[in-house]
Amino acid sequence: MNTPGRYQGLTTPRRRPMTPGRRDHSLPSFNSPASIKIGRMLESAYSNTALDDELPGEVAENIAAAAMSGTAEEYDPPRVWFQRDEDRRQNEEFTRRVDEMVQELKRLVRDRKSEHTSQMNEWNERQSRMAADMSALEKENSSILSALKEEHGEETELSNAIASLQIKQRQSESTTKQLTEKKRALETELARRHNVVAEKRQVLGMQSAKNPPELAFFENQMGISIVGGQKDVLTFVFTFISLSEPSRPFTISIDLSQREYAVTKCVPAIADLQTHVDWLNMSRDFFGFLKRIRRGFVDHYLGSAI
Repeated sequence: MNTPGRYQGLTTPRRRPMTPGRRDHSLPSFNSPASIKIGRMLESAYSNTALDDELPGEVAENIAAAAMSGTAEEYDPPRVWFQRDEDRRQNEEFTRRVDEMVQELKRLVRDRKSEHTSQMNEWNERQSRMAADMSALEKENSSILSALKEEHGEETELSNAIASLQIKQRQSESTTKQLTEKKRALETELARRHNVVAEKRQVLGMQSAKNPPELAFFENQMGISIVGGQKDVLTFVFTFISLSEPSRPFTISIDLSQREYAVTKCVPAIADLQTHVDWLNMSRDFFGFLKRIRRGFVDHYLGSAI
């Protein structure tokens, strides 16, 4: 027995039992709004329309009015319905269309599941690629950090080297300044010494002008000649000591390399020679020393002549 409003869209309105020969009731039809909606769902695979959608208000009111009017009519005896084939055909058609809808929904589920599986595989592959990229980036970041650490070490070494070079540069500048000052002092001292040498040359020049007359006096009047045989050694040759042999030489050699004079050779040897040398070093009177030596040679000759 059909109950109005329980399965809206899948049932037909309630009708009185049909008796043989009575055809005043229409046959079941699948042109109801629910059947139309099912057909629309089958036409569109991606339709979101559900089977339990409510019927339009006007259709629901007509079904309710037909049900109420059916209860008020007199009871008719049962009648035989001779259109079972048509009803079976329509039921089969309805079943076929419902099966098609179910198959279509299953296909949609399979498609959605396949699409979801494909999306998950793609997502997993993307996750794998991202993990590989992250690992590569971490390795690259580690290498970059190592390179930065090495560069920092090199930068520290360069900074230390630059600081050391700056210190050496300052020391060089200080040394250069000291050397410049020392050079100036040496130039000043050299100029002073040049002046002293020039003065000494001037004095020597003046003395050189006096030396020839003095040498001539020594040789002619005193019988003394000077011979420079060795470096820093002067040999004085005395003559006119022996009356019998005026040209007989009496020689004495004096070393002038040190501040203290020293006699290297005396021919013939005279007495108290070291006393005369000590007197020369103390008095620095070279002319007096020569007079003492000549007197010593004379005393030696006179003593040997007796």
